[in-house]
Amino acid sequence: DTSILPICKDSLGWMFNKLDMNYDLLLDPSEISAIYLDKYEPCVKPLFNSCDSFKDGKLSNNEWCYCFQKPSGLPCQNEMNRIQKLSRGKSLLGKF
Repeated sequence: DTSILPICKDSLGWMFNKLDMNYDLLLDPSEISAIYLDKYEPCVKPLFNSCDSFKDGKLSNNEWCYCFQKPSGLPCQNEMNRIQKLSRGKSLLGKF
């Protein structure tokens, strides 16, 4: 239950407010994708899905704050680690 957690403060709270472009105090996937230059960045979807604890398609300030405090680590870093593990051992094509 993320409703008992404090609202984010400092830089994490600032980032939430900066990303909330329609000022509804919720982040949707399109607002989250503004973090990255490439909208197909492999972290956007896993980040959103792992943070959306209520599975309502939006992130509240508390969900956002809680997401970056999870003991399992940061969602994007976990996804990048997963991608690296999958790509290990795969040979590259061509001469290098």
